[in-house]
Order: sequence, then C-alpha cells, then structure tokens
Amino acid sequence: MTTLVLLRGLMRDSRHWYGFDQRLNQQGLNVICVDLPGNGLLVNQPSPGKMQDYCEAVWLQIDAALLKQAMRPSQVKLVLVGLSMGGMLALTMAAQCRSRIQHVVLINSSAANLSPWYYRFQCVGLVTSITHVLLRFLRSGLTSSQQANTGKGHWLEAIVVDFTSRHFSHNIEVINAWSLLRLQCHTSFINGLRQLYASARFHSPELNNIPVSVIVANQDKLAHPKCSEQLALFYQTQLHKMDDCGHDASLDQPLKLQQVLLDIIR
Repeated sequence: MTTLVLLRGLMRDSRHWYGFDQRLNQQGLNVICVDLPGNGLLVNQPSPGKMQDYCEAVWLQIDAALLKQAMRPSQVKLVLVGLSMGGMLALTMAAQCRSRIQHVVLINSSAANLSPWYYRFQCVGLVTSITHVLLRFLRSGLTSSQQANTGKGHWLEAIVVDFTSRHFSHNIEVINAWSLLRLQCHTSFINGLRQLYASARFHSPELNNIPVSVIVANQDKLAHPKCSEQLALFYQTQLHKMDDCGHDASLDQPLKLQQVLLDIIR
C-alpha cells in the first residue's frame, strides 16, 4: 500500500485538508496528515526560521503514525505531498532522508532561487481580497464579533478563503468551518512571521534519483503559476496544470486533484 504524507502550507494545519485526506483513503492509499511546529497540534511550539528545522517534528509524527499502524518506519517508502510551504518542507525532508522517499509532489509551491519574491507572494491579490471582504463587512453593517455571532465567520478567515480559493470566497459554510478551526486553535502572529521568513529563504535542493512532480493551479492568486513552471524546469519533470482552480487546490478541485495524484503515483 502506498503511504502518502500530506503537508499543508503557511499558517495552516492538517485540519485544513477539509476531508481531502479521507478521499485519498477511500482510494486505497495510506494517508498520514502532519502539522508543522506552530500549527495545529503543535500550535504552542515556536516555528523555526529555517525550513530544515521543521523536519524533526514532522518525522516524529510520521514515525508515530506508522508505528501505530504496526509498520516499521525505516521500511516504508513515502510519497510526500506538499501544498505551498508544505512543498518546500517536502523537498527539504527528501534532501535530508533520501532513502525514505519514494516520490515528492509539489502543489502551488515556489523557491527563492528560482522565482522573484513578487511572484512567490502576489501582494496585489492579497490587497484585492482584503478589499472584497472589508466591503462585504461594511455593507452588512456588523462588527467582526457580530459577524461571528450571526454565522458569517471571522473576517480574517474570510480574507484567507477569498485569497486562496477561486470557488469558495463567498461560501459561508467553508468560511464558518475555517473560523471554527481558528476558534479551536490558530497560529500566532509571531509564528506566522517566522514561517513566512523560513519560506522566503527557501532554496530548492538537488534531489538526485528522487522523482518530483509539480502541480499548478492556473488561477492561483497567491503564488504565480510561473513559480511552479520554474520548479518543473529545475527538476526536469512534467508540469500538471489544473484550470479553474486557486491556491488551495484540495478545496477548489478535490476530485481533479485526487485524480492527478493517482495518475502520478500509479
């Protein structure tokens, strides 16, 4: 059975796969979801300023999950699937422990040695999303606390969904779900800055003999699609394009992303 490790991105955690991991489980894949230091179950840990320093905490989660399944970690070849910052971590982990990696799959990721900062983080798209959400709040005539009480969700999560999703920017169910996750636990401002700093410094490592696949959403407002194009060129691999899809590909196009992953793995 193929074992996939799913890695989320900046200030997101394993809960934000929003059922995508279960979809993959239903396809006969063994799926392990992990959190980065500062996010999710590790929310109280400080987020490192270097991508290399995230690896140990993630390996511990992977090995614990494998042992719980009565599997020997050293004997299991892993497929690392990373979205955005998760892709950067996947490449870093593969470079550190080459013998344990079967394949690396990058989704809407980037690297500082391949793309300029204004492609890796498109500020114009963020400003547009902030404007859209603030206008919605002003038109409603409610404060942020009143929004939450009326089931309209947290304003910051509304901005995140607007910025990262092509199809769910006005979807109250998703915004409420993200807001509930935030209420349960969320990444601190300081840890968010540390994760952003680590991502900004990330350089793509050489991965001899480890297959790398690159998936890109053509309507990504956060990381320009050219970032993924450069990654595909660097690793001399095929670029798998997803149309009508935003940065959070597992939210926007779960069925299509699932099929692309299955095609890559099988």
